[in-house]
Amino acid sequence: MIFLLFLVVFESLVKIPSWVAVGGRLHPLLLHFPIVLLLIAFFISWLPAKNKTSEEWLALLRQVAALSAVITAIAGMLLSLEDDDAGNVLLLHKIGGVVTALLGYLFYAYYELLENRPAVKKGFTIAGALVITATGHWGATLTHGENYVLEPVYKFKKDLPPPEKAIVFSDIIQPILNSKCAACHNPSKLKGELLLTDADGVLEGGKSGELFKPGQPEMSLLIERLHLPLNEKKHMPPASKPQLTDAEAALLYAWIKSGAVMDTLLFSLPEQDTFRILATNYLQPEGPAAPVYDFKAADEKKVKELNNNYRVIVPLGKGSPALSVNLYGRNIYTSKSLEELLPLKQQIVELNLAHLPVKDEDIKTIKQFANLEKLNLNYTELSSAGVEQLTSLSKLRELMLSGTQVTATSLEKVLGLDKLKSVYIWDTPVDSLQLQPLKTKFSNIRFETGFKDDGAEITQLSPPVIKATQGIFHNAKTIEITHPFTGVEIRYTLDGTQPDSVTGMIYTEPIPIDRSVTLKASAHKSGWYGSMAAQATFIRQGFVPDSIDYITQADPQYHSDEPRVLIDGALGSFTNIANGEWLGYQTREAAFYLFFNEKVSPNEVLIQMMKNTGGDIFPAARLEVWGGLNEGHLQLLGRKSNPIPEKSEPRTSFQEVIPLSRAEVQCLKIIIYPVSSLPAWNRRKGNPAWIMLSEVVVN
Repeated sequence: MIFLLFLVVFESLVKIPSWVAVGGRLHPLLLHFPIVLLLIAFFISWLPAKNKTSEEWLALLRQVAALSAVITAIAGMLLSLEDDDAGNVLLLHKIGGVVTALLGYLFYAYYELLENRPAVKKGFTIAGALVITATGHWGATLTHGENYVLEPVYKFKKDLPPPEKAIVFSDIIQPILNSKCAACHNPSKLKGELLLTDADGVLEGGKSGELFKPGQPEMSLLIERLHLPLNEKKHMPPASKPQLTDAEAALLYAWIKSGAVMDTLLFSLPEQDTFRILATNYLQPEGPAAPVYDFKAADEKKVKELNNNYRVIVPLGKGSPALSVNLYGRNIYTSKSLEELLPLKQQIVELNLAHLPVKDEDIKTIKQFANLEKLNLNYTELSSAGVEQLTSLSKLRELMLSGTQVTATSLEKVLGLDKLKSVYIWDTPVDSLQLQPLKTKFSNIRFETGFKDDGAEITQLSPPVIKATQGIFHNAKTIEITHPFTGVEIRYTLDGTQPDSVTGMIYTEPIPIDRSVTLKASAHKSGWYGSMAAQATFIRQGFVPDSIDYITQADPQYHSDEPRVLIDGALGSFTNIANGEWLGYQTREAAFYLFFNEKVSPNEVLIQMMKNTGGDIFPAARLEVWGGLNEGHLQLLGRKSNPIPEKSEPRTSFQEVIPLSRAEVQCLKIIIYPVSSLPAWNRRKGNPAWIMLSEVVVN
């Protein structure tokens, strides 16, 4: 008891050698022994008088119970000296353990005194039993999570929100962390000084540093610990705890890769975002049992080889051999990217090619996917002749042709497929008069031609469809915006501000543009909630540099093997900053020369950048543009400074425009300075911010 109390008093000063620490780690093994012995001793003391022999045995029981309680408490104190846990529950558990040991000692040493006072003895044993129960509860909380003992009484299943209303962190990521990680990383038990029960703790990280690097899951501590071998000490969760499912691990990986957004609606992410796709499937309520297929599963190595940022291949269900494939990136897509899927032609049952430049000749490849059940060709470049070639897909159940040039004649040929149940033909040349006889002839097929408002439900409109492909353009162009619902008012802005039901211009006809713009458009209708904004960036290319020379190199985390990445005429993907389309700088400024073979007189320099304050990606603190006939004779043509963003500003890509003084030049020197010290509200205050660059345009 003296040694135990010594540890309690001088806990903060005690350092123990490793061989003593081994004794501390016996605490979980020892703790059950005194609990049982003490409770038995308390219970027997309530029974009627005993004979001399039994009293000798009961005295031995009280002695062993007291001794084991003290030894267990000492082991617990030693264990706490080497553990990095913190929090109120650990403190309460330690106090409870010491009090339990003290009560056991008093019950043994002063039993005769208690025996002569039955009321005091009974009160003592009741108090002792309560202390043991409370101490055990706090111990269970430390090892198994908050409210572990009473969890069955209060347990309920939280209803998952529908995907269209889900907030990325609070509705998807936080529940995963709560169920699999919070047992060791909560306010009561801060293992590794890491708190995972709220967004601030997740962003703050722990003793080992930041938990993740937005856009770089392969370099994130969270992903590294999840994928360590199960028997590794640093594998998380520990082997004794419930492990993350494959779906949960994939969600965390995709969340970090998408930039680790927080207070953002899931459906505000681009449709092609991998995290959005996985999270939508995760949140959907369980449907009927997955269909059984008679073909074998594809080679896992081949599936992994074909998966990339622009081609996502996932199983249709757990254990299912069927595959769902989504292709993205209009500027990246080629017929070859479709042909490369042919080794999986038996397993692909869903194929999404929406908004890609798919042409009639690509149907030759698509026809080889003999088990295809769902095909999305919305807003592709397919003609009526191409549609007619789909008649060989005998297992097709759902066909999406919205925004294509399909005609009633070509559509009729496809409708004869035996298993076809749904056809989407919004925004096509097939009008209501042409459609009516088709509905009569093919009454088993559901035709989706646009929403019909029956006033039965109030919900949120889907965003408008911007039909023009965003990116760099050279001559004046027009932008067309559509919406599948009838009677919808579309409002838009060209300066990147948010349109709503009263602000912004009303869309009535294609929008002509001859300058760089950031188009945002939202849909509105009486009795409906306004849609999220659709966004596209269009940048007018003026003078094309002939070459670029980097004065400072990008950080190795965010670099590109393509030297012309900043002048290649392609905007970086908003959803993935680690795919070689962005250059990142943090500890030094970005500086480079642009060279022109002929003299030019630019008015401005436009730089495509990104802002994600949650990922420490800030607008530049200062930008400078110098110009002259060569790099040895330059003068300052333009300069711009930016204020520090406010906390929780939305994540976005944007164009930084620097107006220039008029001058003839053949060389431009551009210097972009990152914020040198993150503001006080940021979790890594004082560290430098990142700047991310995708494209430089000279006009």
